[in-house]
Amino acid sequence: MYIQNIRNSISKFNDEEYELFLKKLRNILRFQYGKESIKPSQLRQRVDEFIRGKEPNSDYLEAYMLTFDEINNNGAINALLNGKVESPQNLRELLLYVTENHIFSTRLSKHMEDERNLLEIRKLFFGCLRHCYSDDKEQFFKNLYSFNHFLEIRK
Repeated sequence: MYIQNIRNSISKFNDEEYELFLKKLRNILRFQYGKESIKPSQLRQRVDEFIRGKEPNSDYLEAYMLTFDEINNNGAINALLNGKVESPQNLRELLLYVTENHIFSTRLSKHMEDERNLLEIRKLFFGCLRHCYSDDKEQFFKNLYSFNHFLEIRK
């Protein structure tokens, strides 16, 4: 049942999500499992075979789970239990996803007790996304990149 849920999770990805999954999976296999010689076409074939029912080895199965967690907070658990992994669907999930492994400095955390500061941080986050938004994915990335470098000018 759980292996089938993993298969279902992968097979439910649209083309763009599947490409992202393969890219992240390849990085995990190369850098965490030392499988540096894996070619993208070989990896795609191997994942496609897994979806069609071939049994995975333990390294690949674990790498699938790690990749799900990179795609979404609790992605591996969702894949195992629900047979579905989604990209962050709202700004709260996005913020949790991108900040999960970051810790506030003690200097900054003391300011988080003030509701006014939290409100301004929320407005800053939404404002950045609104400012950078573009329907074109590449342009959106360029806008984010430029905006981030603008914010680093003071450093």
